[in-house]
Amino acid sequence: MQIQEIRTVACLGTGTMGHGIAFLAAKAGYDVRFFGRTKESIEKGMADIDRAIALYENSGLMPTGRADAIRQRIQPFTSVEKAVAGADMVMESVIEDLAVKQYVFAEAERHSREGAILATDTSSLSLSAIASGLKHPEYFLGIHFFTPPYLMPVVEVCPIRQTLPTVREMGAEWVRSLGNEPVVMEKEVPGMIINRIQAACLREALHMLEQGWASAGTIDRAIAMSLGRRYAVTGPLESADMGGLDILSSMLTQLAPTLSDRIDGGPLMEAAVKAGNLGMKTGKGIYDWPEETIEARRSAREQSLVAFLKADVAKKGR
Repeated sequence: MQIQEIRTVACLGTGTMGHGIAFLAAKAGYDVRFFGRTKESIEKGMADIDRAIALYENSGLMPTGRADAIRQRIQPFTSVEKAVAGADMVMESVIEDLAVKQYVFAEAERHSREGAILATDTSSLSLSAIASGLKHPEYFLGIHFFTPPYLMPVVEVCPIRQTLPTVREMGAEWVRSLGNEPVVMEKEVPGMIINRIQAACLREALHMLEQGWASAGTIDRAIAMSLGRRYAVTGPLESADMGGLDILSSMLTQLAPTLSDRIDGGPLMEAAVKAGNLGMKTGKGIYDWPEETIEARRSAREQSLVAFLKADVAKKGR
């Protein structure tokens, strides 16, 4: 299969990731089959797509006048079987539940066209476990977007042992066709690249907070105004080369024994979850979130991400 042969993409899932991926695919000219479990979930997903369209138009990321064409390319379904029928590619982003994903992919393999690419957006589950029941796992791979998919350019492309090299290449090429930036892994590992790095950083930040070494705001500000800025230009390995491996080796030797080695979320995280304090969506998490502050904070982050994306577009000359 060549990239030109992918015309119809079944996007399974209408939530945070699903609607964003469907928007990107329709914007890129693909015919999108948009699956949600209920009419209500589809309506919410379409409303979220409308907001993404408005954001792109209002921010100058997309010319005005394309909204109707994008919407017309998206066809809603409440049946997996009908959504994937004849699809050239299936992009799954349903709930992070192994049994659910296995069922969805069994249906996708049964009803999509022969040789269709089957991709999951999972951020934590084993890719091999998801594909374990497939008759043709060679067409399966992970294609992991980040929230929100239309503002975060990087997408992880990860094969399993059986994935054909051509399928991995096609997955990366499809990501490029959306205007995103694929990072292609050589083989499967839990969490892929970014969630592994994020988990290590979050574990240590929580450990520092639990030990009372610094407040949440101080920790966040320190990272955002230092490593956050540096890593936007040079990643950790290139930064190490620039800083000097002798210096970084000494730092690791001194600090590594003092770092957290927990293998769970830690007492602070576990207590918050047990109490139902899940973050912004419940009004309290690590921080308190009065309702009147939430939209302003989300908007500020969104506008910063828009500025980064516009800079990326200008740099590429697109």
